[in-house]
Amino acid sequence: MTLRQATSDDIPAIMAIERQPGYEALVGRSSAEFHARAVIDPDYAYLAGLDADGAMAGFAILRGLSDLTGNVTLKRFVVAAPGKGMGTALLREVIDWTFTNTSAHRFWLDHIVTNDRARHVYERCGFRREGVMREAYAMPDDGGRVDLALMSLLRPEWERDRKVFTMPAAYPGR
Repeated sequence: MTLRQATSDDIPAIMAIERQPGYEALVGRSSAEFHARAVIDPDYAYLAGLDADGAMAGFAILRGLSDLTGNVTLKRFVVAAPGKGMGTALLREVIDWTFTNTSAHRFWLDHIVTNDRARHVYERCGFRREGVMREAYAMPDDGGRVDLALMSLLRPEWERDRKVFTMPAAYPGR
């Protein structure tokens, strides 16, 4: 998985991924006009995850890069083909990018509480559940209200986990 900042040229691919069947209720979608404004807004970061062939395997939209309190939001995180391990690989790259390229102290997200696949990926990558925002999201299909789980990863946790999971260069077998 290779991560790079997305540009306006990537908007059609981003929109195609977020418009896959079943995604609207889980991750949402935005208009081309919104993406065109946000991709150049300094408060946002659009990150594209590329597979070995250079095709977009997924993307992340971060918001709050100019937040003076150090809280950066993972606004949207989507993979083109779920269930193949790409989400975990992409999210780890996004986390590293966030803490390496921003002054974030807290990287946070929310997700529909019944989205177990997303929760599992977030937990695997070090996010911790902070609580539940009750009936905080109106489902796009029927307007029914659902709870959102609030999760975050703090910079000190990321720094600690990086030390645990990084093998020394001299490690035999690396």
